[in-house]
Amino acid sequence: MGAVTVSDIRTAPVGEDLMKGETRLEVLRGLDRMYRADKPLAAGVSLGLGEWGVLGADGKVSRAASTPVAQTYLVFAGSDRFDVKATGQVTLIMNSPIVARTSVYNTAVSYSVGDYLTVKNLGGGESGLTKAAGSDAKLARVQAVGSDHLVYETLLP
Repeated sequence: MGAVTVSDIRTAPVGEDLMKGETRLEVLRGLDRMYRADKPLAAGVSLGLGEWGVLGADGKVSRAASTPVAQTYLVFAGSDRFDVKATGQVTLIMNSPIVARTSVYNTAVSYSVGDYLTVKNLGGGESGLTKAAGSDAKLARVQAVGSDHLVYETLLP
């Protein structure tokens, strides 16, 4: 029988706290009915869990710009996963009413229950939620405001 090799990533100490909760995105309601679709990333684009990506006319997903658009969807499986890196496709939650908690939002703005949310480039390389103004595309609505998170419901187009 040949020698068995143990991968270094599976030996102690484990570099990631596996007991720690995920703060970027936690789906609270609607997980069982949400529609998920894998879409290719535009060249050079990286989007993480809890961010939002813009689906272009070419069928590729890019980062949000400073002007919100309606065809923007929540990233359920982002570039930080090995399968996404291998396929070049992120998993988006599309046209599904869900309630989620996130730490990926514009923390420089104060929110109230009922505020409409849109998605813009927040700077620092994140496409996240922020309060909608005027005719901005309304993608979600605030359900609860925590000290370090928002709870929101997605809106159907």
